[in-house]
Amino acid sequence: MSIRTRTIALALFLALLGTALAACSTPGGTEPTPTVSPAATATAEPTSAAQPSPTPEPTPSPTATLAPTPTPSPFPTPTPPQPAEPITIARADTTEKIVALTFDAGADSGYVDEILDTLAREGIHATFGMTGAWAEQYPDAVRRIVAEGHQMINHTYDHPSFTGFSTNQPPLSREERIATLQRTEDVIRQIVDYDMRPYFRPPYGDYDDSVMADIAEAGYTVNVLWSVDSLGWNGLTAEEIAERCVTMTEPGGIILMHVGSQSQDAAALPDIIARLRADGYRFVTIRDMVGR
Repeated sequence: MSIRTRTIALALFLALLGTALAACSTPGGTEPTPTVSPAATATAEPTSAAQPSPTPEPTPSPTATLAPTPTPSPFPTPTPPQPAEPITIARADTTEKIVALTFDAGADSGYVDEILDTLAREGIHATFGMTGAWAEQYPDAVRRIVAEGHQMINHTYDHPSFTGFSTNQPPLSREERIATLQRTEDVIRQIVDYDMRPYFRPPYGDYDDSVMADIAEAGYTVNVLWSVDSLGWNGLTAEEIAERCVTMTEPGGIILMHVGSQSQDAAALPDIIARLRADGYRFVTIRDMVGR
């Protein structure tokens, strides 16, 4: 292209460019829309990373609430039985031919083994008036008496007269009476498991209303006397003892004998048993007779 041609072209270009610029600067022209800077997007406060929601505990299915089992009303506390009325027995009020053989043990061991042998051979249970002092001296005899099914009754510890009548001594006080009974109980319980209550035999047979009241307070409500005394302790022979016991016995009778060596009661016993049995008598203990 020639220089001339280039010059013309350049002039045309510049003319066109000027026209365009003039149009843009024309006051009546449309005002260019300003470019709105993009509004800053509000950034939310940073949130902590989402923590996993805890797995909810499964709600247990409601279970039926059982009605509480009613506590049974306790049985009313029974009124304790009133102590039995104290009684004194020398012979049972009966027409039945029953008799109780009783042996007091307060001196030496005497013939206790012979007596027990006879009773065992004859199949008889008897009753023994037991002093605590004797039991302390002869515990094996006490064990045998109980083991062979015989009854024991409290005859005090050392055989004092509760009223003083037979010993010409002042009567024992209430405390002394109860103490001698308790001491005997303690001795017996150290030897065997046995309770002699409510049976008591007064030494010498001495008693009165005050004695009955005092022994009842200690749990003894049966005062055991006798309807026949063998009098073996008074020197009678075995034959005399047997004759006396057999002829004096009545239905419900209580025969008093002793285990000590001073008496021939043990020697008379087989004859007494044979003759009374032949007469239709049955042998019982005081417990059997009284029923307490």
